[in-house]
Amino acid sequence: MYASHQPQLNKRPGQGHSLARILLWVALALYMIGIWVLSGFGSAVTGYIAATGIPDLFWHLGLYAGLCVLAIAAIHNTWLTQATWLSALEGALVAVSYSLLDEIHQHFVPGRGTDAQDIAGNLIGVALAVACVLACEARKGR
Repeated sequence: MYASHQPQLNKRPGQGHSLARILLWVALALYMIGIWVLSGFGSAVTGYIAATGIPDLFWHLGLYAGLCVLAIAAIHNTWLTQATWLSALEGALVAVSYSLLDEIHQHFVPGRGTDAQDIAGNLIGVALAVACVLACEARKGR
C-alpha cells in the first residue's frame, strides 16, 4: 500500500552500468577495430579511395571526427548534447592517440605509409568534432 522510496544518489546523468553505456563503449571499440582493419588492407584501400574521387583528406577528417564523437559520448556516458568540455578533451585525446597509433601501424603495411597529411586530416576531424559537440552543449544551455 505504501510506496517505498529509494534514496537518490548524486550521480551525473548516465552514470552506472546501463545498457546504453555499454553499447557506447562497444560501438567505440568496433569503430576503432574497423579503422585498424581498413588501414591494414594496404593498396586496396588507397585504390578504392582514389576511385571515389573524394580527396583522402576528407576520408581522414570524417573517420576521426566520428571516432572522437563516439569517444566523447562513451566517456561522458550520455548522448552528445550533454557532453562537457572535460569529456570533449578526453575524447579528443583518445582520438588523437589512436590516430598516431594507426599511422605507426600503417608504416608496417605494404602499400601504405605514415603521412603527415593523413595526421593533419585526422587532427582537423578531431577538432571539428570537439567544436560541434561543444557548440551543441552551449546551445543546450540557452
